[in-house]
Amino acid sequence: MPRLVEIRKELSAARACTDHIFSLFQPKTLYERPIPERHRVVFYVGHLEAFDWNQICRWTLGQSSFHDTFDSLFEAGIDPEVGSKQQDVPSDWPSLEEIRQYNVKARESVDAALE
Repeated sequence: MPRLVEIRKELSAARACTDHIFSLFQPKTLYERPIPERHRVVFYVGHLEAFDWNQICRWTLGQSSFHDTFDSLFEAGIDPEVGSKQQDVPSDWPSLEEIRQYNVKARESVDAALE
């Protein structure tokens, strides 16, 4: 079990770092796309928690999803073909509050799995 303690500690530190990074953005700028071929910044706010949740809880432990839509939406950033532009608009994305609620639940589930 000492390894799990270490993993929880590292995960907590990583979350603190990424939370700080995302806190530096004005909320409206999270819906911008600094690189035309990539996702909007808001994708990455949900991506980190979705990745942890999907890898640990869903696929490794076989837990049922608590939010299938977000699990899929934030699962992976697929690289588009070079020169192709993303077609979504900011309003296609969930609100920051919805994403934060998802992140809280995902973190709670991952933390419980690592107990």
